[in-house]
Amino acid sequence: MTNMMISWPRILLFGDSITQFSFEANGWGLGLAEKLVRKCDVLNRGLSGYNSRWAKHVLPKLIPDSTHAENMAAVTIFFGANDSSLKDLNPQQHVPLEEYADNLRSMVQYLKSVNIQQEKIVLITPPPVLEPAWEKRCNLIGITSR
Repeated sequence: MTNMMISWPRILLFGDSITQFSFEANGWGLGLAEKLVRKCDVLNRGLSGYNSRWAKHVLPKLIPDSTHAENMAAVTIFFGANDSSLKDLNPQQHVPLEEYADNLRSMVQYLKSVNIQQEKIVLITPPPVLEPAWEKRCNLIGITSR
């Protein structure tokens, strides 16, 4: 009898802090991992503070070639919260909308180039902001929301 390690299909969660912290209590990544236990390995590759401009350069390091893409059930791409920062308040993270769209296309194209099928690539849009709640939170912690 040979010793073989059981290997499940993998799901790669790639995104900003919303992804990085998704394994905290009640987080979306944790919920996904719990639903898929013993069916898929859910890998968290969230990068707090990153925008799509920086992320497109990291993705080839996470999946350098098609051998690393084998057994991939899905890859999520969840960027945009930092990209949508206001240019005058946060020029370092801000990415213009057209460039953001190009960066997403570039990441999808890269994944397809390493043989990840298009239907296994899941783009997740940034969540909406409820302005009154955000302003209240900012006032609570002593920062200006605008």
